[in-house]
Amino acid sequence: MRSIPALALLSTLLAPPAFAGDGVLEINQACAVLTGCFPGDAAGFPVTINGNAGRSYRLTGDLIVPNASTTGIEISSDDVGIDLNNFSIRGPAVCSGTPLTCTPIGVGVGISAGLQTGISVRDGAVRGMGSYGVLLGGQAQVSGVRARSNGLSGIYVGVGSTVIGNAAYQNGGDGISSIDGSVISGNTAYLNRFIGIFAANGATVSGNSAYRNGTHGIGAGAGATVSEEFDLPEPRQRDPIRASGAIVVGNSTRFNTGFGLNLGTQSGYRENAISSNFAGTVTGTSFVNLGNNICNGSIACP
Repeated sequence: MRSIPALALLSTLLAPPAFAGDGVLEINQACAVLTGCFPGDAAGFPVTINGNAGRSYRLTGDLIVPNASTTGIEISSDDVGIDLNNFSIRGPAVCSGTPLTCTPIGVGVGISAGLQTGISVRDGAVRGMGSYGVLLGGQAQVSGVRARSNGLSGIYVGVGSTVIGNAAYQNGGDGISSIDGSVISGNTAYLNRFIGIFAANGATVSGNSAYRNGTHGIGAGAGATVSEEFDLPEPRQRDPIRASGAIVVGNSTRFNTGFGLNLGTQSGYRENAISSNFAGTVTGTSFVNLGNNICNGSIACP
């Protein structure tokens, strides 16, 4: 068996930051811990992206944070893209039981950019973080992300965002949570502690599956309590004050502890399959049944 001399190994680990042929900056465990991955990022977690080195980043290996209060990647600039490249950002938290509990919990976030605009994250896993898996601001794009066993919500985005084709499993808050004017489509949310998928004013929620979540399957056009804002440490169940104007189309909600759908004022729903949710099929205030829904095997929906 060939061995690598210690000096050669050290030289490899301390090599300058890698740039892919397409100009994308690379992130991996070795550079994150030992050297910093690019100009502006110091050695140690979190990997810090201030935008000066570039706008496009790609994982070339898993990132493993040492504890539940450490963040994996922190972004302080607008319009940054992260390609997880089918790798994962991992922390130590494990979520299990009924009701779901997560330990250890802390303030660590997988990818944190709650005050930034125009961040995109795609194609990989974020799991075991002490708080949020992915926490982004407005006009975010999240696709192809598997968020599981995070202490709070798996994926949380701000106003005017798109969240498409993700999976949120056994997170300690909502599976997927978004603020006004967002599009939430083609996702799966199951066994999360609170709502499977939550969207506020003017959202479009389509083609999702919400299964066995701890409160409602899908909450759309329904207001969040102040404790779901970015600077507060723990999510709470939704209060009765409802937002308005969401459209909910073609979703499946089944075996959730609350209602299948929780809809706000002037929201409408159609072509949904709502079955065997423990609190009932649809709840809310002044919503509209737009037709072709199935509630527990019947077309007689609220």
